Amino acid sequence: MQAKDKFLEKINILIFLISLCFSHTLSAENIYEKIFNYNDELKNSSVNFIQTNLNEIQEGVIYFGDKRIKINYQKPKKITIILSDKKGIYINHELKESQFFATRNSYVKFLFDVFHKKKYLKDLIVTELNNEIEVIEKIVLDNIFYNITLVYENKPIKLRRLEIRGEGEETQMGFFNHSLEKNFENKFFSMIDPYLN
Repeated sequence: MQAKDKFLEKINILIFLISLCFSHTLSAENIYEKIFNYNDELKNSSVNFIQTNLNEIQEGVIYFGDKRIKINYQKPKKITIILSDKKGIYINHELKESQFFATRNSYVKFLFDVFHKKKYLKDLIVTELNNEIEVIEKIVLDNIFYNITLVYENKPIKLRRLEIRGEGEETQMGFFNHSLEKNFENKFFSMIDPYLN
């Protein structure tokens, strides 16, 4: 009888551990789904931001399109950056100059992968603390290590902050005033140089 009780006790512990592991996996799966679904819903929306670097504060609006992101810096300088998965354009409106650049080897790639690739998101470190969800990635660009963190408010989920830290570099973007937009016209995200003569 004692052997049977010990056996049943071990089975109960095993069942408890399996259900605990399963519920943790299910919970983690739900967080990834929740983030991916929210990111997908960012399409056709905009958000105001305040960006702080080591010695500068900038303000503006980010517009999320289906395949592109447009960042309008309004203060202290008028600058527009339009980004796609592979390339981007930097437009300085005060100098009336534009410059194209590749986004593949930059932390912009991280943003596109997080917002558009479910499998990529599942490979990242995702933690749920208090009322926040953090998505963390460590990348190397030009032999410099960067820690990138996307912070979401939880319940209801909302994108709140982007932090980029590297050697001698620290950038934070705080997001507020989220709003849904109508479908953007194709030319809204156009990468044609507006100052081309």
